[in-house]
Amino acid sequence: MLIFCFFIYARKGIMEASKRQSNIEMLRIVLILMVIILHYLNGEMGGALSHSKMTELYVSHFMESLCIVAVNTFILITGYFSYKKNSVNVNKTVKLFLIMFFYGLVLTMPILFYKGTLMSLNGIWMIITLSFSQWFVVIYSILYLLIPYINKLLGTISKRQLQILLMINFIFFYCWPTFFTNVTLADSGYGIINFINLYLVGAYIRLYNVNISKWFYLLIYFITTVLTFGFSIVADRAYSYSSIFNLISSIALFEFFIHINIGHHNWINQLATYTFAVYIIDVNVPFNKLLYRQVFHSNLYWNSNLLIVNLIITTIGVYLICIAIEFLRRILLDRLFNMGISKIKWEISV
Repeated sequence: MLIFCFFIYARKGIMEASKRQSNIEMLRIVLILMVIILHYLNGEMGGALSHSKMTELYVSHFMESLCIVAVNTFILITGYFSYKKNSVNVNKTVKLFLIMFFYGLVLTMPILFYKGTLMSLNGIWMIITLSFSQWFVVIYSILYLLIPYINKLLGTISKRQLQILLMINFIFFYCWPTFFTNVTLADSGYGIINFINLYLVGAYIRLYNVNISKWFYLLIYFITTVLTFGFSIVADRAYSYSSIFNLISSIALFEFFIHINIGHHNWINQLATYTFAVYIIDVNVPFNKLLYRQVFHSNLYWNSNLLIVNLIITTIGVYLICIAIEFLRRILLDRLFNMGISKIKWEISV
């Protein structure tokens, strides 16, 4: 019955998603699967990277190195498609925050109630934290609101000037914190500076991209992944979003998907519309731990030869569960959400 409802409801969204390029929409799906893998490895969530030993630890490090590009690549996509916008609707940001608040409450409160910590100070603080401060949602929303102003800059400078700007950024915000100290960027790329830089790179690729073989970009992605893996053995900063290896790897993966042609597939495009919601659901730590450790038993495979098997099963399972949860929210509550923000007509334009 749920599958039949999904079929009916999904058809309504096909027209909205039909104009999107399926190769990039496929990339969005790959990236959110990478994010789920990163959460599987995260010490506070799935836990593999913090608890594995010997061979399994190296496997975890390599998977982390493969997937650490996900966040940066998402922002490259935004710059690639939004570089011409001279206005943005504030209601889109408001809805994103409402969804974040909604899942922060709905997913956290039942788990804390079951544990008997709902009314404790720690429980209340956890609900507030998970409902109001998911870092990616907040920083991405700031970037979104800045898009008209960034594009104003892009419209007034030449290709050469943009190249110089990007080179300055690469040296001081990526090379410097990778090889020297974090004095130029102390947030490891989790802040707005990295997001703006990535947006500029995405816009540059759209404006001035050079047509090189997609296999060259795929090779660069794997080379930089190996470099990140090697770097991670000796330095924690290897997994920083501001690592130069992470930046190059993100660009290479993005370029690879730009240059592949898989045709137009409505179902890929429709499935990709769940990406942001899947992230918001999966990043909720109490719910995440329940899925990873209680449902899929990731903690039993930290030091097992079947670590990769469990990782794959867990990743697919968590992805499908998150989609099902968001599908139900859209069916039952999306109209209410839209009614709540329909009166917000604020627009930022330059």
